[in-house]
Amino acid sequence: MWLYEVPVAVALPLFVALFVGISLLIVLVLRRWIPRDGDGGPEWDRVLGYAMASYGVLYGVTLALIAAASYEDYRGVEEIVLQETSAISVLYRDASGFPEPIGSELQSVLIEYTDDVINVDWVRQAGGVIPSHTSPQLTEIEQLLFDFQPANESESNLHAATISAFNQFLADRGARIGATAQEIPPILWVVLYVGAFINAVLIGLVEVRRLRSHLLMAGLVAAFVGLVIFAIASFDHVYAGEVAIDTTLFEELKNSLLGTP
Repeated sequence: MWLYEVPVAVALPLFVALFVGISLLIVLVLRRWIPRDGDGGPEWDRVLGYAMASYGVLYGVTLALIAAASYEDYRGVEEIVLQETSAISVLYRDASGFPEPIGSELQSVLIEYTDDVINVDWVRQAGGVIPSHTSPQLTEIEQLLFDFQPANESESNLHAATISAFNQFLADRGARIGATAQEIPPILWVVLYVGAFINAVLIGLVEVRRLRSHLLMAGLVAAFVGLVIFAIASFDHVYAGEVAIDTTLFEELKNSLLGTP
């Protein structure tokens, strides 16, 4: 979608301008059907006022709930990414307690895995492609852990704790990968866009004597609706676009804890 391929500074004005333009066009088209004074005006105002009040609440609540849900999903994926980097950090520190050469081998594989997430997984996720749930690094870590034979109780405890951390790490990785396909169902997009159209039509049917005032009112409402829907679209694909969740946490992990530039 073009929305995720251009900067927000360009996409946002274009998106909002499209909403405003359509709304103003609707006003211009519908003004000739608006009843004038002495031509059923009071009754028209009552009916339209009731319809706009009822619809305004219904669409406003729907828009707010979808916006809140999309942002909550976005924050949830941020938390998932944080959990995965934390799991890598725990594994890296646990690996330092293993005897050589297994300790260094585990740490080296974790560094390779972090590089792979940054340079391979994230590129695929940004393109909407779900990365593989398995990787050579995961297989190697699993092999190293399961082949290790503790020599004493201390190593046995460390080994059990590391395997538990590794299982949690696998779960976090799976959740991060699964979020690639996370998106709002198409039926809700239909609700949002059809709802915005109906909202513009109702505003276009309001009796306003001055065309300039009518256009200003319709434009302001359309601009706000466009802003909210743009925000929903930006949060919808968490790894795509300028608002996407990026590799910052993995890069910080690599540069600090793992000690590699």
